Amino acid sequence: MTRRLTALSTLAAAALLTGCSIANPTSSEVSLQYGAGPFDSRKFVECETDRDVSDVNDDHYYYPKGQRDFTFGDGDGIDSAPLTSTTQDSQEIKVTGTVKFTLNTDCSEFTDPTGKVWPGGKLQMFHELIAYKYDAAPTDGGEQMKTGWNSLLRNYVGAALDRATDNEALKYPWQKLYNDAPSKSQWERDVLAQLPEVLKSLTQGVDLISINSVLLQKPGIQPALVQGLTDKQAAELRSQAADVDKQAAANFPGGIPGYQAYQQQQAVNEAIKSGKVQVLPVPQGSPIMVSPNK
Repeated sequence: MTRRLTALSTLAAAALLTGCSIANPTSSEVSLQYGAGPFDSRKFVECETDRDVSDVNDDHYYYPKGQRDFTFGDGDGIDSAPLTSTTQDSQEIKVTGTVKFTLNTDCSEFTDPTGKVWPGGKLQMFHELIAYKYDAAPTDGGEQMKTGWNSLLRNYVGAALDRATDNEALKYPWQKLYNDAPSKSQWERDVLAQLPEVLKSLTQGVDLISINSVLLQKPGIQPALVQGLTDKQAAELRSQAADVDKQAAANFPGGIPGYQAYQQQQAVNEAIKSGKVQVLPVPQGSPIMVSPNK
């Protein structure tokens, strides 16, 4: 009889386990459990940070804990294409860089600005109002976020960043952002200061995503502006060389006429050394003939 009871107990335990779902979040994840099934209403159950056995019909959605990156620029493995902004002097610049952010995984009961109570806190609000619509979260622990996660980041972090960089770029002429390191650093700090509030405006005034830092690379400028800078630098170098020549001529023995004669003689000497002209020896007293090489 004892053996029969033991066997029945084992079978019952096995049947029980096969009728369960298991939440198993990693140390870098939080899981949201939702009741489902033919006899349950679709509702939030709890947040899970450890292994948990629940009803077979329940669903689990996994979200990342800790800091994550949102990168925008050119190349593979980038979360978003480069952004564009307009400067104070109406020039379009290309903006690339990285935003470091943290998803708010607080599961403490929370009342949002509309008066709605969220038993699962800000993470439940984020899931139901935003992430669920994008199908962003995996339903198994330790998995990569779904492709919808990237779309979500572009439409929230990326959109807020685009607005913040636009607002702040209008305070500077393009050369300040391109050539002046203190101005570029201040622009970066201004974007960081504005970004959290802009992002909250997209999430009902609640900090569902926290911004930790913003790194903006040197902005890209139009090819015509690059050529203009090159031409300007070349003109400045020519002007500097002319100033040096004037100063040297003024201090040369014999003044400017003496300096010009010296320069002409140096030019003839260089031409002879390079073989561009040929000097023929002539008897003393005869005129000197200098013939250019053909």
